[in-house]
Amino acid sequence: MVTKIGLDLGYANITLSDMIAGIYREQSVALIDRDSRRIVSVGKAAIDHGDELSDRAILVRPFKNGLLFDRQITQSIVSYVVGAIPKDERLRCVIGIPSDLMPKQEREIFNILNDAGVAECYAVNRAVAALIGAGRSPLESVVSVNVGASATEIAILHDGQVIFTSRALVGGEDFDKAVKQYIGEQGGVNISLSVARAIKEQLGSVWQGKEESSIEIEGTLSLTGNNVKMNISSEDIVGVFEKPLHSLLMAIATAIKKIPLDQVEKIFEGGIVLTGGGSLIHGLDLMTAKVLGVPVTQPDDPIDSVAKGLSIINSKIPVKGKVGRKNVTDTIASYYKELN
Repeated sequence: MVTKIGLDLGYANITLSDMIAGIYREQSVALIDRDSRRIVSVGKAAIDHGDELSDRAILVRPFKNGLLFDRQITQSIVSYVVGAIPKDERLRCVIGIPSDLMPKQEREIFNILNDAGVAECYAVNRAVAALIGAGRSPLESVVSVNVGASATEIAILHDGQVIFTSRALVGGEDFDKAVKQYIGEQGGVNISLSVARAIKEQLGSVWQGKEESSIEIEGTLSLTGNNVKMNISSEDIVGVFEKPLHSLLMAIATAIKKIPLDQVEKIFEGGIVLTGGGSLIHGLDLMTAKVLGVPVTQPDDPIDSVAKGLSIINSKIPVKGKVGRKNVTDTIASYYKELN
């Protein structure tokens, strides 16, 4: 028997999807001893122990802008997550990768998966996987935009072909940083990115219609370093997302310009499918549709679209007797055609 999983290696989280067991998410972070460079713990355990060991250990994320940059840490986290699921005789994995991942890095990821106990490995573009995880078909003509924590993946599909992919270095964390910078400049208070993220999620909006609200936050005064509490309302952060929003919309617009003229009408009819945790800010779908003039849809659970899509793709790939490892981005449509 073969256990088929999808694995999404994100900057903030590593998400594993199993068609039977469902979604398993772990924070993609490791706690490293400052002196020995030994890995103390990974995932949530690393976060939990981070404060108590801050004098002799540091938290490190193994992915930078969606790309692997530390093999040892990645190996530890992947092995930990893969080891958390029950397996049959053989484990087959489809992993989501950025559009500009180098072949050498792709092979290294396959090796990491093999070392973690995965017998058969496939890779697919993250935006294509997100489209399928959102309930759409790769046979459609559509634009898939997956807004992650640190980067946005874009894929344009037309009649079963992936005609263009790109990755822009703007994501949900850029909106967090915009809040942090604004509070620092306007209020003279330093806040953590996690506090900034809470402000964004509870108060943030890029379109009218969100109910007015406020929250109390904690930070430190820039001049004295003293702890301080302050109340932040929705009105206080109006317009704070202008720069990251502009960068995101420009990235999508630049990708759309790559569509051949004879394919524009059909792709625009299919519209933009917006996914990823970074897309959850209120009104992003409406703003994108208004600015770009293209209909935008968003699934009910955009944060898990990539992982879900990867496990769905895995279920479509025929089971082979020999071990395989390849990028199936350009052949996904053929699996769907065979089933129709």
